[in-house]
Amino acid sequence: MIGQLLPLGVITFRCPRSCIGAPLFKTSRALCVQHLDLSNCTINVIDLVSILGRCQSLQNLSLEGLVLSSDIVRSIAQNPNLVRLNLSGCSGFSADTVEVLLKSCPRLKELNLGWCDFTAEHLKIVVSHVPSKLLQLNLSGYRQNLLMPDVKTLLERCSGLIHLDLSDSVMLKPECFACFHQLKHLEHLSLSRCYQIPPSALLELGEIATLKTLQVFGIVTANSLQLLKATLPNIKINTSYFSPIARPTIGCKKNQEIWGIQCRLNLRNLAGV
Repeated sequence: MIGQLLPLGVITFRCPRSCIGAPLFKTSRALCVQHLDLSNCTINVIDLVSILGRCQSLQNLSLEGLVLSSDIVRSIAQNPNLVRLNLSGCSGFSADTVEVLLKSCPRLKELNLGWCDFTAEHLKIVVSHVPSKLLQLNLSGYRQNLLMPDVKTLLERCSGLIHLDLSDSVMLKPECFACFHQLKHLEHLSLSRCYQIPPSALLELGEIATLKTLQVFGIVTANSLQLLKATLPNIKINTSYFSPIARPTIGCKKNQEIWGIQCRLNLRNLAGV
């Protein structure tokens, strides 16, 4: 079905959590798709290459949870107009292809690289080459690999960040707050399970006048959370467990939108399986 639909000129395609088999296409023509969600699909690397290798007009792409390859990442890099990219939980591609991707997509505004199978080398390349005009970034899940110098380099490069998620970076300490203060437009910050940041230090974040939400799950007790909320009444604290950065669909499972675009045609399993 995918092999028949996409060559017809489909621009927006939402197909998460599906099993996709081969062969897909009977034509080699380029695809017109601009908004593509294949999150958490079951699909072979070679079949994913056959889709993304035909895409050069993508603006929004989500491949969350998939095993990729360096060839797939190079295919993504052929889309210079990419604005939102969600590779959360992905694996299977080299550090040098990450550099190719980031250099080839300078218009990226939202980037989710949380919980990827990254080495310290991958992260060094990300913080050094991420597009400087990025507005939203998720680099959660890197535990001991994301260090203070990395955060400093990253935030000096991306000074316009509005939404930043560094959750589960256990090497971060309150000293990193000075970097957050330099972000003049920061509205949403996630530091959940950054265990070396004590609850009392979080009060300093109240000095960031633009900050609207703060996620600090795992590092505050129920009592300290109530105190924090009372002391920082203008900041909503621990209101969202999951990061929305670059993710196509937020909210209930019945939501048929993809990055705010309503899907006009829904294909249902008539057998009810």
